[in-house]
Amino acid sequence: MRRRNLTWTIGGSALILSGVLVMMREIALGSSLTPALAVIAELTWSVGVTVFAVGRTRYESVVARRPLGLVAILILAWWQVAARIVFDALTPSGGFATPDSVPPTYVVFGYLHLLMPLAAGIIATVQIARTRIVPSPWRWAPLWVLGLSVLVGVITQAMFATLALPQQALADVAALLGALTSLASTIGLGVLALILSERGRATSVQIFRSGQS
Repeated sequence: MRRRNLTWTIGGSALILSGVLVMMREIALGSSLTPALAVIAELTWSVGVTVFAVGRTRYESVVARRPLGLVAILILAWWQVAARIVFDALTPSGGFATPDSVPPTYVVFGYLHLLMPLAAGIIATVQIARTRIVPSPWRWAPLWVLGLSVLVGVITQAMFATLALPQQALADVAALLGALTSLASTIGLGVLALILSERGRATSVQIFRSGQS
């Protein structure tokens, strides 16, 4: 239990740090620090999720290192980082002059970029819930966050499609909803991991004391 507490503490702290970096990026929007903060935030989140997926032992992994769940979480963790590299490699230095100049490879990877994280996220969150390493009902929390993310995406697209609000208001609402999703997947899950870690530590202490009496 003590090792799992350490794993969840490290992973949760990384998620919280990622959320803080995202907020710093929004505050510094337009400055020279923005790209660096974005990359560091992505890497920190990826490392945190990887810690939860792998753990120091099988018992510390939120999916018990089962292949399906482990692969899905690792894809989810590092997809954004890999996608950034691929898009940069496919995009010419001056950008695309016209929509017709966009190569088919870029378009195909764009669709893949929409589908792959969602598919990996569904598999990963379901596997976390089914593995039961995380105490109930909190083992469903990643799936709740994923559902929130999908819901926000659908609402945002629907607002832009129907022009329900003036354009600037739509942009503001979309930014607010995006920030809500980002905080839920970083600081929200990170704080939950720290709370569960402390709860597990308290349980370990009680068991130890009972053994001594």
